[in-house]
Amino acid sequence: MKSNPPLLAAALLGSLVIASPVLANEPPPTAPSDTATAADVPAADAGVVAAVAELPAWESRVPVSVKLQMGADGQPVGDKTLRLVQRSTTGKLVAAQVAVSLFSGTLGGSSFKKDQLKGTRVETVPNPAFGYLQDQVRMRLAEYFTAHPGAVPAEVRPVQITADGFTLIYKELGDADTQYELRQTQHVGFPYTRKLLRLVGGEGVQCQVDAPVAAPLEAWQADDYALVKQTAERYSDQCLARFVETLPSLFPDRSAAAAPVPAEPVRAGQGA
Repeated sequence: MKSNPPLLAAALLGSLVIASPVLANEPPPTAPSDTATAADVPAADAGVVAAVAELPAWESRVPVSVKLQMGADGQPVGDKTLRLVQRSTTGKLVAAQVAVSLFSGTLGGSSFKKDQLKGTRVETVPNPAFGYLQDQVRMRLAEYFTAHPGAVPAEVRPVQITADGFTLIYKELGDADTQYELRQTQHVGFPYTRKLLRLVGGEGVQCQVDAPVAAPLEAWQADDYALVKQTAERYSDQCLARFVETLPSLFPDRSAAAAPVPAEPVRAGQGA
């Protein structure tokens, strides 16, 4: 059977004409865009995007964190929860040192400070740096940057709360009725960073209670250590007040510094 070239060509052209409307209805390819609109965000992520957009500008520039004080060996030395050091703790240590001295034939034992004793952890009483003080620092920063928007830094400047000692410790070893002191140490400000084998930064306030509150142990332990929690928050409030005083130096208001000083008006009778 001989093929008819004109007829075959017509059939091929017909198939292209029939197929062309289908191809024409497909959307033309588009190049990827670097700019996303709200319509491009999936519904599941829309709430996250809205929440980020609503964050005040300072929160992304001045994050607030809390960490424990670290020792020279890189191990934490701060207290995340209350550390109770009782007379009985020291008594056991002294007895152990005496036993070692008798066994070794030496007199006396190694010296120690009662602040270095591990004592007993009270897990129900957290260090106020974790929670209370952190919330208060954020609140004061929000108030400051609201009043001084020109103080928001151009770059990220973290504020760090460093929690050190948080101890309830006896005053007199030889007094069976001795009172117990609540001691607390905190640092609030810029974190230390190591550059060229030295530490830099750390601007802020170091808060150590010079005259700790003292009371009988039973008073401290009553109502699930209610007096400890109240006193610890009062210590933190005092530290917070000192930190707020440093804010103008930590975060200077650039707009206030750049504002021109208005000239004094020329009074009648004064020469130009």
